[in-house]
Amino acid sequence: MFQTNLVNDYSLRDRTKLVMDLAQFRKEWQEACGGGSLLKVEAPVGLILSDIAEKLNFTEQERHIFLGGRLCNEVDCVNETSVSVRKSN
Repeated sequence: MFQTNLVNDYSLRDRTKLVMDLAQFRKEWQEACGGGSLLKVEAPVGLILSDIAEKLNFTEQERHIFLGGRLCNEVDCVNETSVSVRKSN
């Protein structure tokens, strides 16, 4: 499903970094669910896709194409709200 030309265009070194970054992302999710099965985790898919775009170091244009305009706006609103809440604490 994720095997696209984007992944195939990376050099071996870049591809290794990509795999390691995504493995770290998976480990963070495993820690967040206390070592339980990731197949049973309910999660906000939009934020996961945004995190993947971040791990892949997408440009703003690539991020917009990947997430679509609506999801980009929704994720940006969530991120702005999170920053505002943290600043006020």
